[in-house]
Amino acid sequence: MNWFAIKTRPKSELKARDFFSSFNIESYAPYYNTKRVWSDRIKKVKVSALPGYVFFRTSKLNYSLINLNPYTKNIVRNTSGGPAVITNNEISVLKNHFNGDLNIHKLSFKIGEKVKVNSGPMIFKNGVIEKVTNKNVTIILKSLNVKFVLSKNNLVAA
Repeated sequence: MNWFAIKTRPKSELKARDFFSSFNIESYAPYYNTKRVWSDRIKKVKVSALPGYVFFRTSKLNYSLINLNPYTKNIVRNTSGGPAVITNNEISVLKNHFNGDLNIHKLSFKIGEKVKVNSGPMIFKNGVIEKVTNKNVTIILKSLNVKFVLSKNNLVAA
């Protein structure tokens, strides 16, 4: 059984996933819940994390089933023109990431360790760790003579 990706019509990812599920085809469309604010109300909505894409798993690719789905446009193809096959490992990484199961906060940093910032406005700046908590690290950037509190996943060892 292989995973494939399919391009969907705008804002139809969850509908396309449900259509595949109605035919007992395992499908996955990553989403997250958020709040949208209107002038008269606040509403919780599901928003696609990868707009325009749905993943489905099948042993043999059936183009008639794909064409039958009213919410899809076409299958995602690789560079040679064939359907792009997605590995189970890649799908499990996506599922773990969007379920919040990644262990990114298990990074161990020690006080006095030299680190480099790898994202944000201070990207590529070097600093020294002053304080470590569960998810955050306080670093000193000597080149700017400032202290920052950053998430552990924004740092790498220098």
